Amino acid sequence: MADSVLDFAGLGEAAVTTEAPVVEAPVVETPATEAPVVETPATEAPVVETGKKEAKQQYNSDGTPKEPAADAAKVEDLPGTEKTPQEIRGLLKQMRDADPKNVAAVKQLHGAFERWEATKAIYPGGIKEMTAAKEFMDLAGGHEGLEALQGTKAAAEASDNQLYEGNPELVKNIVEDLKAKGKLDALGKLAPSFLDAVKEHDKDHYYDVMSPHFLNGLEQVNMPGAIGGILDALKDPDPVKAIAAAQKIAAGMATWYKNLQSENKKVKDAVVSPERIQLDKDRAAFLKDQADFKTNQSIEFKNSVASVCEKANNTLLGTELKSFLKMPFFVGYGKENLMPLGNTIKSNLYAALKADTAYQAQMKAMWTAKTPDRAKIEEYHKARVQSISKDIVRDTVQKMYPGYAKGGAAAGRVAAAGVKKEAAAKVVEKSVATGKPIYVAQKPKDLDRTRKDSVLLEITGKGYLPNGTFVTWRK
Repeated sequence: MADSVLDFAGLGEAAVTTEAPVVEAPVVETPATEAPVVETPATEAPVVETGKKEAKQQYNSDGTPKEPAADAAKVEDLPGTEKTPQEIRGLLKQMRDADPKNVAAVKQLHGAFERWEATKAIYPGGIKEMTAAKEFMDLAGGHEGLEALQGTKAAAEASDNQLYEGNPELVKNIVEDLKAKGKLDALGKLAPSFLDAVKEHDKDHYYDVMSPHFLNGLEQVNMPGAIGGILDALKDPDPVKAIAAAQKIAAGMATWYKNLQSENKKVKDAVVSPERIQLDKDRAAFLKDQADFKTNQSIEFKNSVASVCEKANNTLLGTELKSFLKMPFFVGYGKENLMPLGNTIKSNLYAALKADTAYQAQMKAMWTAKTPDRAKIEEYHKARVQSISKDIVRDTVQKMYPGYAKGGAAAGRVAAAGVKKEAAAKVVEKSVATGKPIYVAQKPKDLDRTRKDSVLLEITGKGYLPNGTFVTWRK
């Protein structure tokens, strides 16, 4: 009820229920076709005759050895190899001997059988297992994706080994990677946490590592010079001058130290702790959940109010329409004939409410209140619809069926047929414009099968009628 106007689906209980026809896009079912398997004829190495030919062991379809046939020569004449069960070889031989044209087909069947048996040895689960393997390969990006994953795994293992060994090359590699990605500033962000971890878990190494950096820092700020200056000042024979000079240098050192403390505090404050990061994430998630809850509550509230108002629309309009439907003109009208009338009545009500500035202003004020009053919204809407429903129904009936008061049932049936024909024409026109077929309950017997694509269309549940109408019998 975004515009405070209901777009309801049908007239209600008080009179006749009409439903707007729902045209669904047909599901185009493409027949499953398998790519033809190109068979490469199996070539066997020439057999060097050394005398008497030895009979090869034959196997049944269940894998058990088959008893030697009475006529070994006939067995040798069977197509295939010892890997193929003898009963299948016999069947293939019958096909081959029945017609010379079957030779190629026999070879293909034999090759397909042995390849399938070899495949089952790798995939005992058959098609399902093969499909799962293919889906996994596709998810991984095929062979290239698997190669990339293997490369990533190898790189991760190498980095892990460098980490466990304490190999400085790991840091070098990290720096190179950050440079390549333009993320070198991340190095400084990680350093404090890393040093804090070293200090907490390996103090000896921490001080060993920090000592040269600490000493270098003192030298950079000229700490040796400041200490030497104090010592030199104190050498002055005049104690007053000596103390004054030393105090001046010491005051400078104190100012420097306070500035250093201040800068260090700023740096620490700028570093966000993992706990604070997680807290911010949790807070953002909580606020989002609250917003989603309010939105869902608002949608559910609006839908609930809209449902009640829609029911009122149907009842009020149906009550007004009932008196017209009792007239002789509408005798014989079925539900299908009344759908255009019901849809038009609803459309006219929608237009009237939308054009009613007073109604729109009042509904907007009630909907945007801090706490919308459900009862007032429903009551106001019902009262407004009740005040105009009689005019809406009467004007719509008069416009669509101007002779309803004069003619009898026959005239009504003629008028209904005309309206139905007009509605059907609009559906056909829309079908032509969009290229989407019109749904029919049953497959027509008189499909136009002279079209080149008629067979494919019929397989997918679609076709053309002799008059050119595009239809489908599958939802």
